Amino acid sequence: MSTERRFSPTGSLVWGLAASQLFGWATLYYAFTLFVQPMRQELGWSDTALNGALTFGLFIGDLAAIPIGRWVDRRGGHAIMTAGAALGALALVLWSGVHHLVSFYAIWGLIGLAQASSLINPAMTVVTANVTDYRRAITYVSFVTGLASSLAWPMANQLIAAFGWRPALLALAIVQIAVPLLVNAIVLRGTRGTRVDHEPMPLGSDAGRASPLRQVMRLPAFWTFALAFSIYWFVSAGTTIHMLPILRERGIAQDTAVVLVSLYGPAQVFGRMALFVLVPDFSARSTGRIMFPLWAFTLLLLLVIKPLGLSGLIIFSMLFGSTMGTLLILRQTGVVEIFGARGYGTITGALSTVSILPRTTAPWIFALMRDSFGGYDGVIAIMFVLTAIGCVAYWSATRAAQDGAAA
Repeated sequence: MSTERRFSPTGSLVWGLAASQLFGWATLYYAFTLFVQPMRQELGWSDTALNGALTFGLFIGDLAAIPIGRWVDRRGGHAIMTAGAALGALALVLWSGVHHLVSFYAIWGLIGLAQASSLINPAMTVVTANVTDYRRAITYVSFVTGLASSLAWPMANQLIAAFGWRPALLALAIVQIAVPLLVNAIVLRGTRGTRVDHEPMPLGSDAGRASPLRQVMRLPAFWTFALAFSIYWFVSAGTTIHMLPILRERGIAQDTAVVLVSLYGPAQVFGRMALFVLVPDFSARSTGRIMFPLWAFTLLLLLVIKPLGLSGLIIFSMLFGSTMGTLLILRQTGVVEIFGARGYGTITGALSTVSILPRTTAPWIFALMRDSFGGYDGVIAIMFVLTAIGCVAYWSATRAAQDGAAA
C-alpha cells in the first residue's frame, strides 16, 4: 500500500467516518442511560449493578486500547473497525434477550471491545494517517459526532415508550448494522496506518531508537496531559449517565430532562464550529488553556443556578456541552501537536488505558457519592474541584511541551 495515499478532508472517508461515529456512539454508549429504569423495573437489578456493567465494558475497552491502537497504526482501520461494528450489533441483540446479571456483564464486555475497536481512537487514527489536513478532518468528524447524544436519547426514549426496552435494543442493532458496519466496510478500504511523513517526535531527538509510545512516556508532559484528560473522562462519563437523575432531582420532568440533555449534542457542535470558524488555525495548547477553566466554571454554575429554574439549566446545558465538545477535539489534535503523529493510535490508546479507572468507575462512584451525600450537590462540588485540577494539569502539560520543543 502506498504511503503517499491521501484523502480529502471533505471527501467520502471523512464524512463516512462521521456517520459511523455518530450512530456508533448513539447505539453503543449514549443510549444506555435510557435502559436503566425499564431494566430495573422488569429485572429488579439496582442502579449500581446496572451501571456496574457499563463500568465493566469501559474497563475492557480501555484495556484493549493499546493493542487495538497498535493494530491500526500498522494495518489501518478497515478490518478492525468493521469487525468492531459487527461485534457491537451482535452484543445489542444479545442484550435484548438478557435475563441474568452475569450475562449482562459479559455482554457489556463485548460492547467495550466493540467501542474500543470502532469508535473514537481508531477513527481518529485513520483520519490522522490518511488525510493531509488532519486537524480540519478531525473537526468535521467531531462536528457530526457531537450530535450522537441528541440522536440517542430521544430515539431510545421513543423506541422504549413505543415497543418496550427489548425490541428497542433490536432496533438499535439494526441501526448499528445499517450505518457503522456498512460504512466501515465500504469507506475504509484502502486506508493505511500512521502517517510516516509527519515529524515523528517534536519533543525528542532520539526518534529512531525507541517506539513512539516509549518516547512519549518518558516525558512529564505525557503524564500531566493524561491526568487532565483522565479528569475529563471521569467527569464526562459520570455526567453522561447521571445527568438525567441530576435534573430530576431539581424537579425537572423526565421528558423535559431528556430535551435538556439532548442539547449537549447541538452545544458540542456549536462549540466546535465556533472554534473552527473563529480560530481556523487553532492551537491545542492555547485553546485548551481557555476551555479547561471555562468547563470548570460551568460546573460551578450548575451548583448556584438552581434559583433560575429551567432557563438556568438551559444555559448550563449549552455551556457544558460546548466546552466538553471542544475539549474532545483538543485531546485528538493535541496528541499530534505535542507528541507527533507517528504511533498516534498507540499513544491515544495509552492515554485511554491510563484513564481506565477514572473513566470506568465514574458512573459507579457518582452513584456512591450521591447515596453518601443524600443528593447530587456534593457530587457536583467534587466535580468542580477535579476540573480545577485538570486546568492546572493541562497548563503544565502544554508548558512542558513548549519547553521541550524549545530545548
